[in-house]
Amino acid sequence: MKSIFLMLALVTSFTCYAAEESRSLKVVAIDWTHVETLLALGVTPLGIAQKQDYNAWVKEPKIPNGVLDLGLRTQPNLELLAELAPTQILISPMFSVLTPQLQKITKVTEIGLYKKGNVNWQAMESMTRELAMNIGVEKEAEHFILQKRDEILALKQQVPSDLPPVLMVQFMDANHLRVFGDNSLYKTAVNELGIESAWQGTTNQWGFSLVGINELVGIDAQIVVIEPLPIGTESALEHNELWQFMSKESNYPVLRMPAVWSFGALSSATRFADLFVRALSSHLVAKNSGE
Repeated sequence: MKSIFLMLALVTSFTCYAAEESRSLKVVAIDWTHVETLLALGVTPLGIAQKQDYNAWVKEPKIPNGVLDLGLRTQPNLELLAELAPTQILISPMFSVLTPQLQKITKVTEIGLYKKGNVNWQAMESMTRELAMNIGVEKEAEHFILQKRDEILALKQQVPSDLPPVLMVQFMDANHLRVFGDNSLYKTAVNELGIESAWQGTTNQWGFSLVGINELVGIDAQIVVIEPLPIGTESALEHNELWQFMSKESNYPVLRMPAVWSFGALSSATRFADLFVRALSSHLVAKNSGE
């Protein structure tokens, strides 16, 4: 009997050690899309670029203590990278100009997501699987993907069936804004909730187009304003006759949402979907209580 318990203890110890090893991979990530995905898969990178900005913009998954800041994404600290001695550095095509320098330190793996006309839920799942395959956490990736599908399905069940298309915007100043459509994380998220995007115009590889407020006149949609608003913009909009006309003449009130990293992957997309449903639910509760 003692030998059986000893064997079980050894097996348990080995399993825990193996699990710990899989999460102690010596990986570094430059792009935040990779950072959020690594953390979601239970892998803590040795270092990431612009750690403070990640905390401000991406926010979740949270960065564990001990992860080093490597400097700018466009100009990481090469000396610190060499000292960390990672076995692999993950970059996106956006930062591929760094590859020749980074290859002098260790293996560099380029994994992209934001390509013109290619961003949707399936592309995000494919990117997750590709990243997981490169670091040996395929099982964790499949579990994570299924988890996010379940979360989206649960959120979808909370969305009214008669919700109109949504016009998702982010102000650059009081007269110009980004409007999100094809190829955007935001459109991907709302599409998974069964909601259409009202913007049918062209978009860039990041999924948005920079337009003036006047270009949105006549679009019948639920307007969603994504924070943050530049300093002074909110007060300026109160005196912007065109915006006030659009807001008041619309059949649907303007919804405000907190900032979500718009160039992320499954974690950010699910977070956006969750915050959208929360904002919508709060509005519906307020509307019903006022009737």
